[in-house]
Amino acid sequence: MNNDQIFRSRARVLDEDLTGRASTAGADALLARIVALEPALEPAQARRRFMPSPRRALLGLAVAAALAGAVVVGPSLIGRSEQVYASQAVTIDRVGDEYAFYFTEGDPDPAELQKAFHKVGLDNLRVTLFPVSPRMPAGSVFGFEKSDPDAIATFAGDSCPERVEDCITAFRVTADIKGPAEVRLGRPAKPGEKYDFPVDASRPGEALAGVNLRGRSAAEAAGVVREHHLKVAYELDWPLPNDEKGVRFEADVPASRIDPGWRVATAESYNDGVIVLHVVPGPSATPPPGF
Repeated sequence: MNNDQIFRSRARVLDEDLTGRASTAGADALLARIVALEPALEPAQARRRFMPSPRRALLGLAVAAALAGAVVVGPSLIGRSEQVYASQAVTIDRVGDEYAFYFTEGDPDPAELQKAFHKVGLDNLRVTLFPVSPRMPAGSVFGFEKSDPDAIATFAGDSCPERVEDCITAFRVTADIKGPAEVRLGRPAKPGEKYDFPVDASRPGEALAGVNLRGRSAAEAAGVVREHHLKVAYELDWPLPNDEKGVRFEADVPASRIDPGWRVATAESYNDGVIVLHVVPGPSATPPPGF
């Protein structure tokens, strides 16, 4: 079967119907591209190269309409991303079988987000953005809960400024999610904003940048923190029972329970002027009930 026969069999508008109508350079270029992608037909079946099966029937109509100057074929037909929604807070692209969400506001109005999700048919999707240290690795705080076993969400914020100006974070999610789903995504905290997730206080740009408190006594570490005009809070890192690896954290421990000689494991910051010292109890210490 030649090209004329292929297009004649699929088109709803034929060449003789378009006689005398003007064409455009874009339409000519589109037709040339589609003709160059003529499928190789095998005896039993046609091999699909240009687009998935549900869209094949649109090929003839798209070609005929483009020749008439009536329709511009969108990027979704040739595998590119296509913007499907945009507001001050979020821009949504359709990329193949996924939607890509680009956020330009750290605290978007939930009602506005739900309007955006409804626009693309994701009424059961919920997204929570929460502040984390701008120095944390991109995408290090990301969670996805879903009832659909085939649904997938991935962090995409490392490249979002290339797509949307002033983009602060982004993710991609399966377009045809079935059932409820929730994405939790860290976004850079504003200056002075408290983090929802702690960060190593010695990291560059944090409250104790370059100051290593690991291994120091609790008394010495507390003194260093106060020298930096910061407050001290304590957590105890109790070892797991039965020689299991890992620890359990006892938070909000009063200073009266901290032996000055116990050693510090880590120092964390929430960007609120308080340094949380994680202290390892001595071998003779007795954990509270439940630990």
